[in-house]
Amino acid sequence: MRIQLLFLLLILVICAYTYDPVKVNYKEKGLANKDKPLKVVLTKDEEDDEDVPTVNIRDLEKKVKKSKKVVEEDEEEEEDEEEEEEEPAPKKKLPRRKSKRVNPKKEAQKKKKITKEVQEEEDEEEEEEENRTLEACNFETSGDNELCHCDMEEMNCNSIIMANDNPHLDTANLLIMKKDFEPHLANFSENAITRLQNKKVLPGFEKHVQRFDLSFNQIRYMDSDVFKPFTNLSNLDLSHNNLQSIKKAVFDNIKTTLHRLDIGYNRIKSLPDGVFEGLANLTTLFLDGNPIKEWKKEMFKGLDNLEKLSMDNCKLENLPADLFEYLPKLNTLSLRGNPFDEIPSAVANKKSLKNVDMSATNLTEIRDHAFAGDSDLEEINLEQMPYLSAVRDCGFCGLPKLKFLMLNDNQKLIELHPNAFGFIKSDPGHKAAALTTLYLDNSNLNFISEHMIDYDKLQSFKIGNNPWKCDCDTQFLLEEKFSFKQDSVAPKCATPAALQDKFLATVRASDACDRARFLGRSGRSVLGLALLAGFLAIGGYYMVSSGKLEKLVRRVRKEPEVTYTNLQNGGEDIGLETDFQPRPAEV
Repeated sequence: MRIQLLFLLLILVICAYTYDPVKVNYKEKGLANKDKPLKVVLTKDEEDDEDVPTVNIRDLEKKVKKSKKVVEEDEEEEEDEEEEEEEPAPKKKLPRRKSKRVNPKKEAQKKKKITKEVQEEEDEEEEEEENRTLEACNFETSGDNELCHCDMEEMNCNSIIMANDNPHLDTANLLIMKKDFEPHLANFSENAITRLQNKKVLPGFEKHVQRFDLSFNQIRYMDSDVFKPFTNLSNLDLSHNNLQSIKKAVFDNIKTTLHRLDIGYNRIKSLPDGVFEGLANLTTLFLDGNPIKEWKKEMFKGLDNLEKLSMDNCKLENLPADLFEYLPKLNTLSLRGNPFDEIPSAVANKKSLKNVDMSATNLTEIRDHAFAGDSDLEEINLEQMPYLSAVRDCGFCGLPKLKFLMLNDNQKLIELHPNAFGFIKSDPGHKAAALTTLYLDNSNLNFISEHMIDYDKLQSFKIGNNPWKCDCDTQFLLEEKFSFKQDSVAPKCATPAALQDKFLATVRASDACDRARFLGRSGRSVLGLALLAGFLAIGGYYMVSSGKLEKLVRRVRKEPEVTYTNLQNGGEDIGLETDFQPRPAEV
């Protein structure tokens, strides 16, 4: 092994001495080839061409340098020409002008004069427009292009589109051309009327108008005497306009005839005290959608016969307890869309109220005796409540005259207490025993108690579109008396899984409740026993009354019958003659 290793080392030493690497200097090689001619191939087809030109690298460099110099010189010449063109002409010195001093008073007077002239021109134009009288109900002369249509005591000017620059009718100053026509109903809704002026609203025909609809216009101003000629006006609709205030004098001339007034959805922020005073025959008033900041009882002073009041969407959070003090006959109140979080005492303590609508408010629950202040309520509407989740114990107690209750469309309502109406436990006279209509549909209820109300008295009962739990607690809803034909969506079972999505009207009580199934099997046997007992009782009575039972007993005991013959045969010396004395002689 040692000899082999030594031999290998010797070979390696010899190889190391014999190897002589040649270093190539590519830089020198490139310089060496610099003077050699360079053959340029233009295309593949020219590879076989013998006359391919040869180019010397130095000559190429010289040509490139010359071309660069030429290009640079051309660019310099162009720049010089551009600079010469851009050089501006020498400016001429202009003579200085003397600055005039501005008098602020004169300028203000001049502006004031101009604005006054413009305002006068605008006023003149408005007067011209207001003073112009348009012909209406002119079918005989205009045919299908008549302005408004008059027929059957109705003047229909709803949403009139004009042919001129004004797209909609902007005036009520119309002259009726139809002969012998008396407009009892005048409909001017959905137009662009901005002002009502005295003697410029249906001139000459005011006394005939009984119902006047001016809703959905742009009315901002009303003259105090605008309704003075309307001596028979009973129904006035000014809703959905731009009125910011109401003057008391506006209604002075119609206070004895007006029965219905709608000024809802304007921009009225305040109502002066006694603004409706004198409207003794007004029975219906709408104040919806007005941003009235302060509500006082004095604003309703004089409305002794008002029966219906609507205050929807007025951003009310609470009401003064005495707000309705001057409304002795108020029986219907609507407070929809206001952010109430509890029942106002003004509602609960109003004895004359029969119908209350507090739908779409912020109530979260109906607490104990919520409406039972001093009320004779017959109808309560609490639908579309975004936050209502529960009706607590005795929530509707103290309402013995309640007939209609709407609790539908409350998506968060999950609890209706078994004693919500006081049927399980309540003070005398506090049970809501008169209930005939109950709507619970489109809510989130899964259970109601069988003892909550007297279901036999219900004339209308809706529970559709609720996640009902079909079990022993709700099996009473599966009875045949509940047909649920009035429901727009028939009620279904949500649980258990075996009955999911099945209609309550098709589910048997035995399928929902094991206890009902047992009672169903044993019920038939109990009925049979009862019938048997009845037959036995009838038979026993017959046997006793006819004496057959006694004979039967004797036969069973084998007792002999006792007769006079048996007594003589018995050997007893009994003289029967003494028992029969002769009849005394007749006198």
